[in-house]
Amino acid sequence: MTAYALPSRFFLNRDSPERLNFHVESGDFLSYLATRVGFIEEFISSCGSADAPERSLAHELRNDLRYVQAHYKVVPRTGDDIQPVRPSGNVIAE
Repeated sequence: MTAYALPSRFFLNRDSPERLNFHVESGDFLSYLATRVGFIEEFISSCGSADAPERSLAHELRNDLRYVQAHYKVVPRTGDDIQPVRPSGNVIAE
């Protein structure tokens, strides 16, 4: 597996929880994620081989996100159903 160093411009637009909530409420959260994965896919392509396995993985993930966006709806959890999140961003299993 090739090591890639993503330039900071890919992460300069980290969204706040309020902005992510906006994407969920407007129904385009998975499309938003697919777009972000597309930026990573383009970067991988620009770094080397267009058939890199990492590029293929990003492409498949982007297609999966588009499929889920077309067939499902993300809805917010409420009350006791909300899961705690570690500072690292990982959900704490209950």
